[in-house]
Amino acid sequence: MDWNRIKKILIIALVIANVVLFCYSNYNKFKMRNESTRIDFVREVTALLKEKNITLDTKIPRRRRKLPSVLVAFETSSEEDIKERYFGGKGRVERPSTDLAEISLGDEYINLVNGRRVYYENRKAENKYDIKSLDEAQKIAKKFLLDKKYDTRDIYLSYYDESDGEYILNYTKVFENIPVESSYTNFIIDKRGVMSMDRLWLNVLDKSDQKIYLSPAPRALLSLLNKTDYYDKTIEKITPCFYFNPEDQGYIEDITRAVNGRAIPGWKVKFSDGEYTVLSNY
Repeated sequence: MDWNRIKKILIIALVIANVVLFCYSNYNKFKMRNESTRIDFVREVTALLKEKNITLDTKIPRRRRKLPSVLVAFETSSEEDIKERYFGGKGRVERPSTDLAEISLGDEYINLVNGRRVYYENRKAENKYDIKSLDEAQKIAKKFLLDKKYDTRDIYLSYYDESDGEYILNYTKVFENIPVESSYTNFIIDKRGVMSMDRLWLNVLDKSDQKIYLSPAPRALLSLLNKTDYYDKTIEKITPCFYFNPEDQGYIEDITRAVNGRAIPGWKVKFSDGEYTVLSNY
């Protein structure tokens, strides 16, 4: 048996295999340069949106993005936990229904819906603050969260509005600097402090090893053409996000009944009026 000849044949076979793999890899990369990311296609999409009076105050991302999916679960609380967080273990608890617990102390009231959504209301009339900026309003909100033993490292301000000294602050969950929808902690703050807080929060339990390519943003935006609710609006921001849709589990009327699930990559389209939608093909 001619071992030298066999060795040469094996080396040639390995070289051919590497060339084939290289060509295949580059073909896939070329294939992934989807036609819908070309500048002329982006211009066409912009024109079509304009026909519906949907204007752009931002650039449409053209780079393909790839993200993992993440396993998420809604943050849960018991009545005793809420009493301890908000009132130092004091307060009155009532159960109007199996889905709703009402906890109160003095002029402060909390509705706990399905152990997941927390709605806090402060009915005190005493003025405590002289708020002169958004930064001061945010400090009040974050101090409130810290006092109630919530983590503030996974939140970012996604929308705010100010009118006559009243601030509306909407915070979104972030994981690895990417928004996680649907998840929110919303405040109304004025000179009396936190007047209300509405919180339905998601915790990330795990993320997948495999990543998923997002549908190209220009193509995804075409779905807005059939959604009349977004006509006459201005798109302010287009960013990748993780999207957990409880409706996929059948919870259409009350998403607080959902427990956990998989949040998939999508495009978060934020409008100038604070409204947003998530576009995904998965």
